[in-house]
Amino acid sequence: MKFLNIMAVASISFAFNIMPYGAYVNYSNKALKDNAYVAGIYASFFKSPFKFEFDAEATKITYKDNTPEWNQQDLTAVVNYYKGYNFAYKIGIHNIFINQNGNKDDYDKVFFLGMLYYKYLKYNVGIDIFYSMYDGFNVTQLSPKIGFNFGNYYSPEGSFYFEARLNQIHISNSNQTPHQDYTNLDFKLQNFKGPWVTTLKGNFGRNAYKVDNGGFVVYNLGNEYKYSVGLKVNYSLNTYSSVGIGYSVSNYKLNIGGNAHSSTVVVEYSRAF
Repeated sequence: MKFLNIMAVASISFAFNIMPYGAYVNYSNKALKDNAYVAGIYASFFKSPFKFEFDAEATKITYKDNTPEWNQQDLTAVVNYYKGYNFAYKIGIHNIFINQNGNKDDYDKVFFLGMLYYKYLKYNVGIDIFYSMYDGFNVTQLSPKIGFNFGNYYSPEGSFYFEARLNQIHISNSNQTPHQDYTNLDFKLQNFKGPWVTTLKGNFGRNAYKVDNGGFVVYNLGNEYKYSVGLKVNYSLNTYSSVGIGYSVSNYKLNIGGNAHSSTVVVEYSRAF
């Protein structure tokens, strides 16, 4: 359960960046969950040729029936290494601490590696490899991606960035989800114009136990998702700070049969030093 949206490789001009954020999730009437609250803080530090990223987050989920509330804390750490002006490598770990009465699975973790080849403000090609360790089973995910820039920043339409990512997910235990193997496609379209950055995101194709946003997002509750779409707008207050607000809708399959959806509102503030 994560809603952090990390900016692209190009945003490493400042040595230190900090971003507090919060989110509210509302579930449809058919869902057993009632609502969820999320609060977190992301920080990064860049000293050539390394960039260090950290994220700490707390999630609370309440249910409509007598199911005990779900409390979760996430701690993520990533080390990025930039070789020259075209290659970027990363290694990281995402720790998940769970506190729910009657739930014996109190700790899960995700290890990940990534490699990216890029031409600044032109295009990039890369792949992320994730290995998630849960209580009694593991999940392997391969996520190759491609992205490219187009348009003119000074034109009336501004400039654009498009990215597509293919996610191949394999779950070691067939009893955890309806399927052991999933193929899922992500897309992202961003528009840059003046102080505004508008991002349209979506993913299509069934998926479960997916890792997203380069390792900062983990869908660890076991639901089988069908699709999600979202829109986010960021506004630069000045050279050093910006604010953002986003809204997304996700559709997933219920364990008791049928489908449900969730609606998420997220707000964030970013400050660079």
